[in-house]
Amino acid sequence: MSDPKSSDPKSTAKPAVTPIKPWTTIASEELLARRPWLSVSVEHVRLPNGHEIPDYYKIEMPEWAQVFVLTADGHVAMIEHYKHGPEVISLELPAGYLDPGEDPETSARRELREETGLAASDWRYLGRYFMDGNRGCGASHIFLAQNAQQVDTPHLEASEIIAQHRLTLDEVRAAWLGGRITNLSTIAAVGLALAALAQDEANPST
Repeated sequence: MSDPKSSDPKSTAKPAVTPIKPWTTIASEELLARRPWLSVSVEHVRLPNGHEIPDYYKIEMPEWAQVFVLTADGHVAMIEHYKHGPEVISLELPAGYLDPGEDPETSARRELREETGLAASDWRYLGRYFMDGNRGCGASHIFLAQNAQQVDTPHLEASEIIAQHRLTLDEVRAAWLGGRITNLSTIAAVGLALAALAQDEANPST
């Protein structure tokens, strides 16, 4: 006996999708300017349905690059350092801000070498991702780099007090799932890279 639901056209009908339109900025006032680190502004905006928000706050911050890097012997280079914003010691990927007008991959290569002394021959761009859908707060460019070799010693700034780590993929997965990594942008970048590596393993010819 057939399932009566399977013959009901309503059971498979897709809901109507209303096109999403951007908001309109009517006015904008900069409240705080501390470039290149951040600027804070308040905007008067109008939504497509006519509703207005007179005090919508946005935060502009510089974009940065993160690198999930695999060495030639299959280890992931990670760094651990104190982050004064959340006031925690944080396990993260090599990363750094883009210089004005700089290409994201150029920044990623530079930061990788400065923070770890590594250089990689195989680079893949995994995308650009915004940080906060309400306030903005910059965006992160994520890269997967493979076949990295030690070509130099790290060249750190005076403010960079860093512990170097070389973890196996299993150790990285355990840190990712077990709560050792607490920076959300690092969580996202590690997850993307692990997914890309798993896809490569499942489809070696692609």
